[in-house]
Amino acid sequence: MRFVWRILLALLAGTASPLVTVSAQPAQRSVLVLDQSSAGLPFNTALASTIRTTLNATSKQPISFYSENLDANRFFGSRYEEDYARFLIAKYRDRHIDVIVTVGVSALDFILRHRAETWPSVPVIFAAIDEASASRLNLPDNVTGLTMQLTLRDMVGVARIAVPNLRKIALVGDPLERQTFYRHFKDEIPQVASQYEIIDLQNMRMADLKDRLGRLPDDAAVIYTGIYFDSEGTSYVPAELVSTITAWANRPVIVNVVTYLNQGAVGGYIVQAQPIGRQTAQVALRILAGERASGIPVARVPSALIFEWPALQRWKISEADLPVGSEIRFRPSGVWEQYRGYILAAAGAIVIQAALIGWLLLERRRRQTAEVLARSSMAELAQRNRVATAGELSASIAHEVNQPLTAIMAQAATGLIWLGKEQPNLPEVHAALADIKDSTARAAKIIASVRALFRKDDTERQAVDLNQLVLGVVALTRIEAQKRRVQMDTQLSEGLPLVACASVQMQQVILNLVMNALEAMEAAPRRLLRIASGLSKPGVVRVSVADSGPGIAATDVERVFAPMFTTKSRGMGMGLSICRSIIESHSGRIWVSAAEPSGAIFLFELPTGREG
Repeated sequence: MRFVWRILLALLAGTASPLVTVSAQPAQRSVLVLDQSSAGLPFNTALASTIRTTLNATSKQPISFYSENLDANRFFGSRYEEDYARFLIAKYRDRHIDVIVTVGVSALDFILRHRAETWPSVPVIFAAIDEASASRLNLPDNVTGLTMQLTLRDMVGVARIAVPNLRKIALVGDPLERQTFYRHFKDEIPQVASQYEIIDLQNMRMADLKDRLGRLPDDAAVIYTGIYFDSEGTSYVPAELVSTITAWANRPVIVNVVTYLNQGAVGGYIVQAQPIGRQTAQVALRILAGERASGIPVARVPSALIFEWPALQRWKISEADLPVGSEIRFRPSGVWEQYRGYILAAAGAIVIQAALIGWLLLERRRRQTAEVLARSSMAELAQRNRVATAGELSASIAHEVNQPLTAIMAQAATGLIWLGKEQPNLPEVHAALADIKDSTARAAKIIASVRALFRKDDTERQAVDLNQLVLGVVALTRIEAQKRRVQMDTQLSEGLPLVACASVQMQQVILNLVMNALEAMEAAPRRLLRIASGLSKPGVVRVSVADSGPGIAATDVERVFAPMFTTKSRGMGMGLSICRSIIESHSGRIWVSAAEPSGAIFLFELPTGREG
C-alpha cells in the first residue's frame, strides 16, 4: 500500500512540476528613489519623472518604480529618522528592491546610517549632491553616483557680471545649516566675506524681507537659495517665491535652479533636473544589467550658464559682458521667429502670384501681338476679298460710271447745239451746264465710293446709316443681279438709329452677303434677293440678306462661318469668316437660318452708336 502511495505521489509531483516551470518568470526589477525634499517640489518632481521615463524607455523588461520623500528641510532629528526607517521597513517588507537612488546629501546620509537595518546589500546611487559635499564622503561598498555643479563661488561670479561694481552680497533664504542643497555654502562664506560684505537676509519675516530688499545699495546683488520656512513658521515652496523676491528687490537676483527661472531673476549656473535624471537612470540600468556600483566611477553633471533676457534688459546687462557659451532664454521672438511660417507662406504666395502675373502679362502681350497679326492678316484678306469682288463687279462699276459720263456727253452736245444757233438759247445752255455739273458730281461720288470700298481698311468708327450702306451695295451689284436674272428687293425701315462702325468694313460685310446670295441662286428656278433692315430690340439694328437658292445643309450651319469652309467649287472659304470677324469686332453677332420656302437668310445685328 505504501508503495502505491509513493507511486501516486511521484505521479502527482511529475504532473505538478511543469506548472511550476511554466509559472516561473524572471524576477521583476525595481528601483526606489528616496528624495531628501518634500513631495511636489518642481525640481525634485522633474528629476524623479526623468529617471522613471528613461528607465521605461530604455529597459527591455518592466521596472517597478517607487518614490519616497524624506522631507529633511522641514523634519529632522534622530528620532524622526528612526521612525522613518521603521516606516520604510514595514512598507517594503514584501517588496524586493534592486537599486536605491538617493536625491540630495541628506537622503544619502540617511540611507548610509540605516542601510544595515533597511537594505544592507542593495546598491545605492546618489544624485544631486554638490561636488564639495561628495568629496568629503567616505563611500562604502556598492555605492556610486553623480555630483552637480553648485557653489556659492559661481553665484558670486554671476553677481559680479550683473553688478560690475559689486561690493555687497545679500543672502536670502533659510539658514544654511537648515538647508539641504545649500548647506555646504556655509563653508564658502568666509572666503566670500573676505572680498564682499555679506548682508544676511535669511530667516526673516516676509514683511521685513520686503522692506530690506527694497533698500539695498547700488553696489549689492541678491543671492537666493530658497525659503521653506520664514521666521514665523509659515511653510513655502521656494520656487514659487522667486517672482516675489525679484519684484521686491531693487537689485539683481541670482539663482541656480532651473525651476527658479522665468520669474525675473538674472540667472546663473543653472542645475537642471533632466540631465541629472537621465544620467542617473543610465547608471541604474548598468547596475540592473549586472555591474557593481563600486565599479562605476562617480560622474559630474555640469550646470549650464543661463541668463534671462528680461532681467538683462531691466538691469542693462550687455550680452557682450556674458561669458562665452552663455544661453539666453525668454528673449521676445522677433517677427521672423513668431511668424516665420506665415511669412514663408506669404512670400511663397507672392512669388507664385508674381510668377502668375508675369506669365499672364506675357500671355497678354503674346495675345495682343497675335491679335494685331490676326487683324493685319484679316485686313489683308478683307482687302484681297474686296479686290477679288471688284473683278466680279467690274461690269456693274463700269455701268455705274458710264451712266453719268453718257449724260455729260449728251448734255454737252445739247449745249453746243443751243450755242450754235443765231440766237443762242442761254437758259437752255445754262440748264445743260447744270446737268453736266450734277452728272460730274455723281460720277465723282461713284468713283469715291468704289475707291473707298476697295482701299485698305479704315478702322476709325463713325456714326453710319446702315440703310445708306445697303443702298450703295445694291447700286453696285444691280448690273450683276440683272446679268444673273435675280430680282432684288429692299425692305429698309426708315429712321433707323445710326451705328458706330467702320463704314468700309460694314459695306464689305453687306457686299459679301449679297454676292454669296447671287452666286447661290445660279441654278434656282426662282431667283429673288431680299435685303431688309430694322430694330430687333431697342438699341440693336438688324440687317438680313435672304435668297431663294437651295439653302444650307443642317450639318453645315454650325461651320459655315469657319475659315476655309466653302460649298462653292471655286470658293476660298474666307468671305463669311471675314464677315464674322468684322461683326464680332463691332460687338455684334451674325448667323444663318433657313428661308421659306427655300434658300437661306444671313442676319447680323449691331448695337447702335451714341449718335443713334
